[in-house]
Formats: sequence, C-alpha cells, structure tokens
Amino acid sequence: MSITPQMGQGQQGQQQFPSTSPHQQQGMGQQQPFGQQQFGQEQLQQQLQNLGQQQPYQQLLQQLGGQQQGYGQQQQQYGQQQDQQAQQMEQQAQQQLRQVQMAAIQQSLQQVEQQALASGIANGYIDIVQPLPGQPRQIFLRINNVFRVLNNPTPQAHDEIQEAFAFGHQVVGVWDTGSPNILRSVRVQRV
Repeated sequence: MSITPQMGQGQQGQQQFPSTSPHQQQGMGQQQPFGQQQFGQEQLQQQLQNLGQQQPYQQLLQQLGGQQQGYGQQQQQYGQQQDQQAQQMEQQAQQQLRQVQMAAIQQSLQQVEQQALASGIANGYIDIVQPLPGQPRQIFLRINNVFRVLNNPTPQAHDEIQEAFAFGHQVVGVWDTGSPNILRSVRVQRV
C-alpha cells in the first residue's frame, strides 16, 4: 500500500510553498518585469551594505583589505627583486665579456710577440701573368735562393715590382718565420 498525498480539485497542479525571500517565488517560465528585477537588486545591495556596517563584518573586510595591500606590497617587492637580479646578471655578463676581451687581447699580443719577422732582398722574380681558374694572382720573389710568394698583389704593387727589376732598384720582401714561404709585404727601394 502506498501513501500519496491527496490534493483537492482546485489545488491540483498548483502547490503553494512559503517564501524564503522578500520576493514571492515565480512559477516556472515566468520572469519578473524589468522594474521589479531592478528594485530587487537595489534591495540586495542595501542589505549587503547593512551587513558590511556590522562590527564583525567590518573587521573581516578590513582584514581582507589589509591582506590585499600586503599582496600588492609582496608583488612590488618581488618585482624589485627581479630587477635587482637582472642588474646583477647584466653586470656578471659584462664582467665575463671584459674577461674574454682581455684574454683575446693577451693571446693576440703573445702571438705577435712569438712571431718573428724576417726580411731579405730579392734577386729575381717569377710573375704568374695568367693564373689557373680559381687560383689567386701571385708573384714569386727569390730571396736567399728561396722562392717566397706574394698572393693577390695589387695592380700597383705588381707594376712597381716589375719596374724595380727593370731599373735595378731593390725589392725587399718581409715574411713571418712561422710561414717563411709566404710574403707579408713587399717594399721597393729606389736608390
């Protein structure tokens, strides 16, 4: 046997419930007119303001406000710490760059000090008039019975070397003792 509540004929399909808000409940699918909604929102705001003015809620709001301020201060401190870290990293990078530059300069100076230059007077030359495709222009000078090459001479240097041998001037070749077969420079002396 089941127990089901009996409804009267006039109450069938409609049941009244007590209201829990200042507004009466609306049936399903019904909407409050716009003016009534706005009035309800104003009442709700007024109630919230009244609650905010009560002592325990004011203390709670102040605590929350203080926590938010503390959070803002924490964010600001965090940003300052990041700025300081970025400046420190930049300074470290600049110091490392200076160290690398100093090491490169010292290495270059050591290489220059280790290089000993030598020179000699040429007593003959070979001019490669038409080099092979892909090969540089070259002039070979015979200095101390060893042929030393001058790669890619300028047209002016080429002409001066030819004229120096034609008119009996001295041609002096300078080379590095680390690579004695390659001339670094050529000087023509007219005496």
